[in-house]
Amino acid sequence: MVFIEYRSTCYSSDGSIKYVFDVPAKGFHQSLHKKFKKGERKSGIESAFFNIPNREDNKPEYVLCLSSQAGCVYNCFICANMFDSFYGCLSLDEINEQMGMTLSRDGNLEKILSEDAVEYAFMAMGEPLYGNNVIKAIQKHEPYVADTRFSLSTIGAPGTIDRLTNSDLPYPIRLELSLHFPNDKLRRQWLIHDELFFKKDPELTISTMLDEAEKYAQKHPGKITLNYVLIDGINNMEHNIDEILKILEGRSDIFYVKVMWPNITSSSVFSWGETGSLKQSKRYSPNKFKERLQEKGIPATLFKSKGTDIAAGCGMMTTRFRGKRGIVHAEELRIPQADPSKLGF
Repeated sequence: MVFIEYRSTCYSSDGSIKYVFDVPAKGFHQSLHKKFKKGERKSGIESAFFNIPNREDNKPEYVLCLSSQAGCVYNCFICANMFDSFYGCLSLDEINEQMGMTLSRDGNLEKILSEDAVEYAFMAMGEPLYGNNVIKAIQKHEPYVADTRFSLSTIGAPGTIDRLTNSDLPYPIRLELSLHFPNDKLRRQWLIHDELFFKKDPELTISTMLDEAEKYAQKHPGKITLNYVLIDGINNMEHNIDEILKILEGRSDIFYVKVMWPNITSSSVFSWGETGSLKQSKRYSPNKFKERLQEKGIPATLFKSKGTDIAAGCGMMTTRFRGKRGIVHAEELRIPQADPSKLGF
């Protein structure tokens, strides 16, 4: 049985490849105020295949970035899916078919077989720990290679990481937490849940997220990443570094901050451009922010997405109802431009 349909492929100048697949829209379209009937309409989900050599901690060179939902149950201002609504969680069969169809194209399966290693990263579209389908898909997955690993990036709503901890996990799962903002007030202003799909406010709390992550690491040892995309004038100042130091005070050394260079995802996100220069010295560039964290004793790395010219970078994948079929060239994509004036920069 076929659960998803191939739509298009786009090739990046850095070797990354993005795929668009069609799945039945199961959810509610906000702008139309309409709930779709089964099979009435299809929405596009996106996945990507990355080649990232010389990764730290001997991580696999080949990474499949996968979607867990069509759209997302969160309306985060740092993401291209912002207010595009939610069209349903992918079923465990749809998730595993997405893996298989991504590997079946462009010799991707042969690539991972040559290395006998692969990492499946649930970091494209959707919140992977909303519901149990991602966990079930991992449990059901039949490996292509001996060194099969998974990773996921989660917003860390209360109880969700605990559910992962208490699940029977047949493969290693590397955990990344979508921190991005160093205090609960600011984080809740930017990482917004869609009220249509929550019975109550998930009450995102950094301390609860870190508590659950520490319990996960006790059962599944390994470093845990705190993802932190810089937004100029919002979370890249000296006092923000002090706030990060405070939330990690007294905790184990399993956490490290991944300082993420901002991609052009929406008008809410400001990109520094080519020079990396800032007018005000109190605001730090990604390089400087990472250095200041390290000077304060906080482990930190710098991350820059691959595939940004085809909108395959972090936060750039989004729901698409229409689009060309077959090969799509990078210059055909309409990547939104950031408008710093909308946030008073």
